[in-house]
Amino acid sequence: MRDHTVVVGFGTKGRSAIRAACANGLRKDQVVVVDPSAKVVEAAAAEGYEGVVGDATRSDVLRRAEVQRAGRIIIATQRDDTAVLVTLTARQLNRGAKIVAAVREEENAPLLRQSGADDVITSAGAAGRLLGLSVLSPAAGRVLEDLLHQGTGLDIVERPVTKAETGRTPRDTDDLVVSVVRGHRVLAYDDPDIGVLEPTDRVVTIVRVEPRHG
Repeated sequence: MRDHTVVVGFGTKGRSAIRAACANGLRKDQVVVVDPSAKVVEAAAAEGYEGVVGDATRSDVLRRAEVQRAGRIIIATQRDDTAVLVTLTARQLNRGAKIVAAVREEENAPLLRQSGADDVITSAGAAGRLLGLSVLSPAAGRVLEDLLHQGTGLDIVERPVTKAETGRTPRDTDDLVVSVVRGHRVLAYDDPDIGVLEPTDRVVTIVRVEPRHG
C-alpha cells in the first residue's frame, strides 16, 4: 500500500474516526487497522478494512502496516502513554505523514505534539465541554452533537473553492463557510486577511445532509 491511512486502536474512538473519514470519501480498502486483539482486527476486517495484529509501539508491527508509506496515521489507543510511544515510533518511520492522536487528559497533549503528532484531540476534555454546553444551552449542545455525527443532519466539510466562488467573499457563497484554509493558515470566515476567495483556497463549511433512502 501507499498513501493509505493507518488506524492504531479500533475501539470506540478508532471506529468513529475511520467511519467519519470514510463518510467523507476515504475508501475502506485504503485503511489498515492495527490492534493487539485478534478479535478486534477480525471485526475490522468484517467491516472491509485491512488489519494487522500486534503492539503498535513496536516498529516491526507498524512496518507490517506499511506505516512508512502511509499518508495519514490515526492514533486512538486506550492509554495516553501508549499514544506517546506509538506517535514517536510512527514519526521515526514516516516523517511526512499527517498524524492525528487522541489523548484522554489535556495535560498530555503537549507531549503528543512534541512526539510528532500534527493534531491532538483531547477526548475527556471534548466530552466535558459538550456536557457543559448541553446543560447550559441545550439547543447549542444538540447542534454540536449533530455536527459530530457524520452523514446525517448537519455536517462539517472541507472542500476546494469552486470557480463560481472565486473572487467572492466567504459570506457570498451558497454554503455556510466557517473557515478558509489558505496555504498552511486556517482563517476564520470574517478574518480581514481573506479579502476574497482565491482559486487555491479550501473552505470549511457546514452543510445539511439529506437522509439516504433505500
